Amino acid sequence: MITLENEKIKVSIGTGRGAKVVSFIDKETGKDWVWKPENLETKVYGKTLGLGEGFDDNWEGGWEEVFPNDAPTEVEGYKLVDHGEVWRRSWQQEETNNSQSVSFSINCESYPMFMKKKYTLDENISELKIDYEIESRAPKSLPYIFKLHPALSIEPGDEVKMPKAMMEPVALGFSRILAQDKKTSFPKGLNDKGEEVCINKIMENDGEKREFVKVSDFSEGRAGLLNQRTKKELRFQFSKEVLPHVWLFQSYGGFMNHYVSMIEPTNAGHYDLALASDKGQCGIINSGEKKKFSISIKLCDLKE
Repeated sequence: MITLENEKIKVSIGTGRGAKVVSFIDKETGKDWVWKPENLETKVYGKTLGLGEGFDDNWEGGWEEVFPNDAPTEVEGYKLVDHGEVWRRSWQQEETNNSQSVSFSINCESYPMFMKKKYTLDENISELKIDYEIESRAPKSLPYIFKLHPALSIEPGDEVKMPKAMMEPVALGFSRILAQDKKTSFPKGLNDKGEEVCINKIMENDGEKREFVKVSDFSEGRAGLLNQRTKKELRFQFSKEVLPHVWLFQSYGGFMNHYVSMIEPTNAGHYDLALASDKGQCGIINSGEKKKFSISIKLCDLKE
């Protein structure tokens, strides 16, 4: 485990599979913004998995990445696995002399791609920055999906905050709050009774409800979760040119009994990379090209 810490927050990075954020603690309130399943067995946490393993049954929570694809599919002769590859394998930790940062890299087996990420905690403010670099080692241009996949600890009354945008269900069959497969203004839609509902308000855990929408056409690359109890917002900031979509996943017990929310900045307009590529709704990287981008995660007081 790697710990990055300043006077305001303490962030722990796992050195097992995914090299992911396993805790993000506000030192003023004691709140940990990272969600993990209640039945998680710590003795196997971070265990590397093979390419044949499914994501849902092995989900440990934390903040990881989905890359180079999402749903299992085949692209240009490459067979790509569930939720991609980088969440399931250990990353190589890079040497660093800076106590406020740590870097990791991974060479994909299923797709000719190489990825690096660097976590940096600001010395003075409550902000974690993640710098990414994706390099193609393919002989031709290939499509790819990148998605930050952060499982967030939620409480009833919390609120997803975004600038003005449009939204639509990712897959209407998953939805148990919305009932129409069309674009509407975030955060409002219609339920199965034709009543207007807002999907940005975090509900009680009732063992039934769940929702999954993709948000686009926003004016600013920003999305956050406001916790009413502490009056603080965990805010994700990113380039809307690089990551033009945000997928919002919410389970109020309706998905594997989990009570969790996710705010997922992504370049993907569809979960199947082959279909996303056909629609021009994913990233394209040329042979030998390197793409660099960043996401910052900042803990803000309500007044900010």
